[in-house]
Amino acid sequence: MKKVLFYGDSNTYGYDPAGFMGGRYPRQQRWTGILAERLAGKWDIAADGMPGRMIPGNSYSIQIALDAVKADGPTDLFAVMLGTNDLLNQRHPDSLAVAARMQNLLDSAKKSLSAKILLIAPPQIRFTDPSCTDPFVRGDAAYSECCRKESMRLARYYMQIAARRGIFGADTSSWDLGFAFDGVHLSEEGHEVFAREMAEVLQKIEEEL
Repeated sequence: MKKVLFYGDSNTYGYDPAGFMGGRYPRQQRWTGILAERLAGKWDIAADGMPGRMIPGNSYSIQIALDAVKADGPTDLFAVMLGTNDLLNQRHPDSLAVAARMQNLLDSAKKSLSAKILLIAPPQIRFTDPSCTDPFVRGDAAYSECCRKESMRLARYYMQIAARRGIFGADTSSWDLGFAFDGVHLSEEGHEVFAREMAEVLQKIEEEL
């Protein structure tokens, strides 16, 4: 049986923005939990998701992140899905700058980890009209549209990086996912679809490992 570690942010954590002070979907409703059930006996699914997590920005923080990955034990596949928070924390979202940070992380991961690598382009940012009134998105529809476009550009950059680095890639921004009211976090239905699509990705990767 192969083991994969998904390293990500709140959508890997299973964050539920409708919960009191922010909550978490039950394991059986999170895409990682659904995926574990779907691929039981074929893949051991491990998840390290942290709300607000961004791509490590310097050699020190990169090493801390990779040390934590290695501490999880032997892994066949290191799957990283980060970048959404990096875009949202920029005054002017810049997908190229975010992709450069990811490239640095992956270069270090290839040197430090024995596992194969899967680079996952995060889901598209899809702010809704109600979410534009939330201070979280500065109440600016133009900013919301900028985030959507930059998240799509980021997906393209990520797939280019994966091809150049000879690693696996998956573009979730093209998946027909459902989102919670904020347009950033997956809904219950979104988690189900994500798990189904990711199962197909892992089944294809399994043939090459």
